[in-house]
Amino acid sequence: MVRRARDRLAQKLRMLRTMRDWTQEDLAAASGLHRTYISLVERAECNISLDNLEKLADAFGQSVTDLLGATEPARFDEHLLAKLLKSIKRRES
Repeated sequence: MVRRARDRLAQKLRMLRTMRDWTQEDLAAASGLHRTYISLVERAECNISLDNLEKLADAFGQSVTDLLGATEPARFDEHLLAKLLKSIKRRES
């Protein structure tokens, strides 16, 4: 089964979290959700409720629409993109 919205949300959450140097625990604290739930959402393994989607959007200072929208790297400034790339390279090492 194709889960494009879940996969897009998972990717967006990981990117936003990484760009802020947040752990899953940090995002859990900011959103009021449990860390294991954050992990499930980031792996696209659960069906998130609208209430929880709003909590995550609020934690990032975004609207639900922005959170579900396509990720366009050109929209992020160079500093945040460099931070993301550095984090990815660290994980690959």
